[in-house]
Amino acid sequence: LPMLYLSEHGYDVYLFEGPGQGNVLRVQGKHFTYAWERPVKAILDFFHLNDVIIIGVSLGAMLALRAAALDKRITRAVSWSVFPDFLDVVLDQIPKKVAGIVRFMLKHNLRIVLSPILCMMKLIRKNDPLFQWGVNHGMYAYGADSIYDYLKKVSKYQIMDVASMIEQDVLILGANQDHLVDYRMIGKEINALTNANSLTFRLFTEKENAGNHCNLGNAKLALDVILQWLTFLKQRDLEVRKN
Repeated sequence: LPMLYLSEHGYDVYLFEGPGQGNVLRVQGKHFTYAWERPVKAILDFFHLNDVIIIGVSLGAMLALRAAALDKRITRAVSWSVFPDFLDVVLDQIPKKVAGIVRFMLKHNLRIVLSPILCMMKLIRKNDPLFQWGVNHGMYAYGADSIYDYLKKVSKYQIMDVASMIEQDVLILGANQDHLVDYRMIGKEINALTNANSLTFRLFTEKENAGNHCNLGNAKLALDVILQWLTFLKQRDLEVRKN
């Protein structure tokens, strides 16, 4: 497991499932929340943790940054995927003109008009297993009764409204052949993180066997980059204290 690798390099690792994940969803029935600072706060409070490095993977990359914005016990944040805005990611799976119409209707709460359109889109793509899984699992994990409700919930999963409060050191890891998240969304993320203490972006490629979503195929390389980044920050802070 990736987190064991970090443990082997001297870090105390607290790995947890939050709302919408694993048994928290299946057993406790708690659906996803964009207010990720709440489960993070519960962990930090329970274990009395300070000076914390938070690592979020895939959707967690965005959730980790939201938590960092609102809990300053987090001093470093690693986003293991480009992920500024979940709605952008979802709508990127359909033609741009259609996505623009959907976004407009969501913004103006045109449920009566949009709902049948969304149902028709799902029917048209009935033979697309990734699309079908995304819609069905999304409605389940987010506690939505319809595709429209799912997209309305998804629209809250973004960093834009809290980005100015993210003042920690931030590392973002991208993948150039990511089938879920277009790495070119990094521009939106960088432009939002104007108050970060430092911001580092590393794009992995297929030539490194790390071009897939969350660098599957060469996770060790990504972990080594994380460790190197943390070592650099330790040395930087030590030099600052000396001066």
